[in-house]
Amino acid sequence: MSRWGQVLGATAGVLVGAGLLYGTYLTVAPMLFPEGGAAEPAVSASASSSPSPSATVTDGCDWESLTGKQRPAYLKGEPEGLPKARGMTDKTWECVDESWAVEVRSAGGDTWRPGGTAQALYLVAPDGDLVKLFDLRTDVAVVVLESDLDARLAWTARMGEGDSFQVVQVELDSGLVIDAWGGDGVPSLQRDKKDNVISVAPLGPFEAGGTLWAGYTDTSALQSLFVRDDDDQFRTFTAQKALDNLVAEGSVNAQGDDGVEVWTNKSATIAVFLAQHLDDGAKGKASTGAGTWVVVDLVRDQWRLAAASLPSWLCAPAPGTYVPGTYKDPGELQAVCTKGGKERVYRLTVGGDPVEVDAGGP
Repeated sequence: MSRWGQVLGATAGVLVGAGLLYGTYLTVAPMLFPEGGAAEPAVSASASSSPSPSATVTDGCDWESLTGKQRPAYLKGEPEGLPKARGMTDKTWECVDESWAVEVRSAGGDTWRPGGTAQALYLVAPDGDLVKLFDLRTDVAVVVLESDLDARLAWTARMGEGDSFQVVQVELDSGLVIDAWGGDGVPSLQRDKKDNVISVAPLGPFEAGGTLWAGYTDTSALQSLFVRDDDDQFRTFTAQKALDNLVAEGSVNAQGDDGVEVWTNKSATIAVFLAQHLDDGAKGKASTGAGTWVVVDLVRDQWRLAAASLPSWLCAPAPGTYVPGTYKDPGELQAVCTKGGKERVYRLTVGGDPVEVDAGGP
């Protein structure tokens, strides 16, 4: 399975049955930025996610009422294989609203081939008409994650050879690409040493408003949750400071790397984070048998800490399992735990001791 396929699988695994359909937010066709021929959009040093002052949709244009001659002319001399598309004009933006879509089309269809396949970013009108925004480079595969056409913004994932992927913010009217977007609204676990945002994706509408986003490890395990508000500002939950402190103090995930493990309920309104501690004296990576729970009511943005009683194995949520209970009593959490290449299944509880079981499951 591809790295991006693993991320989609992880997203679906977290929220299946919750009504948060990632297909609404993800255009799976790859998007690539210009390398040869067209110049790559400049990268801003600003970390702000606010739209530019000019990014305002003007009323008064009904695209579907325009005749073919009233619309921008079709482009000529396009690379072979790219779809027939119109050229973008400033006037066209007056016709664009949230009924339009941002998509990538490739001369190779849905198949990205590094270094040779022509790619471009398009606006797709409600009647299917294509308006081309930019030619895109071919050295990285990039996916459109989410867009806000009123603000003329999109967030795209660049897929390369590594296990993680960079996500950038793109100003659709200017082509400006911002690497360090989101400010403090993106958890620190999702930034690399250059402050680039890595391995994040939207999960779907958030019950308290905006869009719930998730951050992943390089093995596609969920490790962070944050929100894009309706005004395109990103924010973390108030529990994030406590989580950051736990990681800074040495907490690890199931791979023994700096981080935490996360369970959510099916509606993604409750999250339970587990910060584990490594036993430095053990052969291989193993838990001390102690750690910290951070239980979060995502909708109310409330959280609490509890001491964790754990097996001497490093644990991760069992696939396809959820928080069955409430914020006050999360219930039994299914975990797959490993040590020395061996694997066991446990049921963990906030405030209780681990219980080994024969197999995981809801």
